[in-house]
Order: sequence, then C-alpha cells, then structure tokens
Amino acid sequence: MENKKTNQKKKQGKSLTKKITGWLHLWLGLVSGIIVLTVTLSGTVFVFCDEIIDLCGGSAKYVQAPANAKKMTPEELLAQFHKQAPDRKAFYFDTYKEADRSFRVASASKPPKDKNAEKTAKPKGKERGPRGVFAYHYLNPYTGKIIGSTKSYEFFYVVAHIHAQLLAGKFGKTVVGVASIIFFIQLIGGLILWWPKKWNKTTRTTAFKIKSGTKWRRKNYDFHNVFGFYSLLPAVFITITGLIMAYKVLSDLTQEAFGGAADAHTIAEKYEPRFDPEKKALSFTAFIDKNFKEFPEAQQIRMSIPRNDSATVYHVVAAEFIGLKSIVGGKSMETNKYTGNEINYPKEVQMHEVIEHMNFDLHVGYWGGMFGKIFTFVIGIICTSLPVTGFLIWWGRRNKSPKKTKEIKNIHQHRKEGHHEQLV
Repeated sequence: MENKKTNQKKKQGKSLTKKITGWLHLWLGLVSGIIVLTVTLSGTVFVFCDEIIDLCGGSAKYVQAPANAKKMTPEELLAQFHKQAPDRKAFYFDTYKEADRSFRVASASKPPKDKNAEKTAKPKGKERGPRGVFAYHYLNPYTGKIIGSTKSYEFFYVVAHIHAQLLAGKFGKTVVGVASIIFFIQLIGGLILWWPKKWNKTTRTTAFKIKSGTKWRRKNYDFHNVFGFYSLLPAVFITITGLIMAYKVLSDLTQEAFGGAADAHTIAEKYEPRFDPEKKALSFTAFIDKNFKEFPEAQQIRMSIPRNDSATVYHVVAAEFIGLKSIVGGKSMETNKYTGNEINYPKEVQMHEVIEHMNFDLHVGYWGGMFGKIFTFVIGIICTSLPVTGFLIWWGRRNKSPKKTKEIKNIHQHRKEGHHEQLV
C-alpha cells in the first residue's frame, strides 16, 4: 500500500501552479526573448560609458601647459571651435581646473540646409535628422586648436535609445515597456520554478551550485537556474527602476511618495527669470570663475550653451568628475543667466530632480562608484544570458533525440519478456 501511494505521488509530478508558471515562463520568454536580450545588452554596455569615452579621448584629453601661460576664455575657445568646425553646433562644454587638461566641446553636426525643409521629410542616413551626429572635440585651452575628437558620444546616445525605445520612438518605448513587464513576471516565475519541492542536501546542491562533469545541456540548465536565482533581487530592482523611467504613472507615484512634484517643470517655469533684451547675460568666464570659487573641491565644470538668446537659464554642473550622465562629488544646478546665481526652486521641485537622478543612478549602477558599476555590469551580463540559456533549454527538449527514448522502451520490453519466460 505504501509503495502504491509513493508511486502515485511520483506520477502526479509538478503541481498545477508550477505547470501554469512553467507554461507562462516558456511562452512569455519566447515572445519577448529577442527584445529583452537587446534591452539588457544595450543597458549593460552603457554602464561603462564614461570609462569608454575617456579611453576614446586618448592623449587629446591632455596638453603640454606652457610656463606662465593663461588659458583662453570659453567664449574665445568656442569661437575657435566653430571656426575650425563650421559644420557643427556646440551645445555644452567642459572645462577643467588642471592646467594640463584640454577644453572639451560637445556638439552636433548641422543638418544640410534645405529651403523646402518644412515641406519635405526629415533627411535620412548620416545626419540622423535635424539633431545631427553627436561628438566630443578636444581643444588646446592655450591655442584654441582642435587636437582630437571622438564619436563615442554618438555611439552611447544610440545605445541609450536602443535601450529605452529600440530607436523606434513612442512605439519602441511601448514595446520596451511591455517587454520589461514580461521580464519582471519572468523573474518571479523563475523563482517559483526554481524553488525545490523539498529542501534536503541534494536539492540544496542542485539549487545553489553548478554541477561539474556534466554535458553542455545540463550545464546550460544549471547556468539558467543558479545564476538566475543569484541575480534575482538586483535584476528585479533594476527592472523596477527602469519601469519608473518608462511609465509616467509610475514616475509620478514615485515622486509623490518621496516628496517630489510630478509637475515640477511647470512649477519651475514660474521661478525662472523672464527674458529682458535690455539686460546683458553674465559671461561664461564669470560663471566658471564663480563656480570654481564656490566649489573649491570641483575639478571640472560643465555649462550648457543656450540655443537662442531668449533662454534665461543656464545648466551648470560643478564636480570632481562629470561623465555623460554621472556626477561624482559635486552639484547640478539651474542658474540665472543674468546673475549667475542658482535659481531658488521650491522644495518639491528640488526633490523632483534628486529623486529622478537617484532612480537613474540606481538603474545604471552609479550608486556605488566603481563597485556599483561592476556589480550592475555583472547582473546585466547574467540578465542578457537568461533569454539565451532559456531558449537553449527549450530547444534541447524540443529536439531531444528519439534514439534514447526508443532504447529505454526496448530495455523495459526485454525485462518484461524475460520475466514472462521465467514464469513459463
């Protein structure tokens, strides 16, 4: 009787919950796999964008500082830049406290002039429409000569937009959002499927370790299960922070929960100075001197270059290090172009910026310096591998050799026949 009960339990196999979860895990994974792989891989590559951009800058990041020489002003350097690169338009610059650091300009190539631009479609190809191709140019701050350039800025701009919208605008953003929700469900479903029916020495070893001396199919299965489990919590966290950026509803809820204003940009406009053609804007040089004095620990200052004269707010960052999207040991500010002073926004507007930057830092791994980047990069690699290892598990089962199944059936048949002969 006991043997019969044991056999019945074995025959029952997986529970209904695991069967449904397994079915969803499989088909949701097959439907969203390519998108999830693209999104996770592009996000993983973006983690080290600052280090790669600096590497691409090479020796152009530094110059030989002449004795007793004075650096040219930002205005003079920008004038020299546009003279040497007339086909480009600068939109911000980086200047450094060190005497041997070059002056860096972020710019976009100007789209070709077209008198019928309003009637025709946006130009395709190299110029990528009206925004042009992004690049960094490095200038000698003592002579104004361009000494190097890199389009690594453009590369990471494209990578970021693949990650956020697959370079397909609003439709792509929707697809990425849906795929991210599916990935979140997949992570929870994976935990349910991973969870052993009974906890013992054997199941603990299987659940937490990759078995050595096995064939590639078993190793692939272990990689999917074991690494999937170890990366679960950070992967869920990264997915949630990504969804907050993707969906305004979630972003607004996060802002309200932590004391930020959902409509911060609308509120902010009320506190910004009005354009006055009679007033003269403070020079970039005055801004630089003022911020290096107010933030003595800052080694780098970034300033936005307004698109037109009617803009009254300059975006200024003063910090030890300023990357493409990261700030180390410093502050980001919106400043009055007439006075150079930081605009005194209400607390909820200031909190909006803090929460937005914090969510981004948590998503990309900037929260913990180099350790945070490495940790996020490793999790990104694992998340990128999950659709691949999951697909290989399904494909392996789908194409399981019928030869082994036939051999097992023959063995059982021979055993039955032998038993029958003994009875006769």
